[in-house]
Amino acid sequence: MSTFITTTAAAAAPPPARTNKITLFRGWHAPGQYVWSPFVTKVEFRLRTSNTPYTCASGSPSAGPKGKIPYVEVVEIEVETGTDANANATKDTLADSSLILKTLASKGLIADVNATLGAKEKGVDLAIRALLEDKLYFYHTHERWINNYHVMRDHALHTIPYPVRVVVGLLAYRGNVQKLHDQGTGRFSDVEIRGFVEEIWTGVSGMLEESRRKGDREGKYHECYWVLGGEEPTEADATLYGFVNSVLIAKAGPESCALLRGKFPVVVDYAERIHRRWFPDYETFV
Repeated sequence: MSTFITTTAAAAAPPPARTNKITLFRGWHAPGQYVWSPFVTKVEFRLRTSNTPYTCASGSPSAGPKGKIPYVEVVEIEVETGTDANANATKDTLADSSLILKTLASKGLIADVNATLGAKEKGVDLAIRALLEDKLYFYHTHERWINNYHVMRDHALHTIPYPVRVVVGLLAYRGNVQKLHDQGTGRFSDVEIRGFVEEIWTGVSGMLEESRRKGDREGKYHECYWVLGGEEPTEADATLYGFVNSVLIAKAGPESCALLRGKFPVVVDYAERIHRRWFPDYETFV
């Protein structure tokens, strides 16, 4: 297990009698490393940029409330003893990255980063998240589970021994083929899908170029910049960083990685700056 502890200076006032222990289940035991899921990194981004301490654990989709990764457990503990504040209390287990973040924000455990946005900015923020999570995600699924099946199978099912992995992998492959066909992505050719992917990154790259130029004009040459161009990250940045990071580290998506590194250097630069600022303890993807 790996733990991230905020470096924010301790408050002068004594700590409260109780605090919350947050455990993020990422699906893999990979201390000091990112995992391939963009949704896991999305949650980690929000925890870290809110200076919220958390612990990582592996877990598994079958153990999560909604049958998928990530999920989070929040337990109230006694500050002085480190024990459960109420031994009879049930752990608060949260699932689905968006619902996790909404719940943590409502509890005051992470910052509500979109609270100060105007109506138009909130709409743009939501549109960016939907573009990545409800569109690009399926293009990535096609690239990884269909075009690079064996690499993805051996990564996703690494805990399952042969020959059972072969059988489970075939079931996963068939399930993804059916899912992508029903969703629509599976009805397009590889060339058409590549065009859709490039169109998405072209749009994102344009927004980041504008934000970086704004920062340069203000003398912030090496600082992080954000997709909406504001002074602080929003929910869209959490999703965007999760997807960019996933593309840069996932060996089952070589085409997408080559596309970002070859045609969209500002997207890679955006991720590198965030990594250096907020994830310095993790292995770099450079």
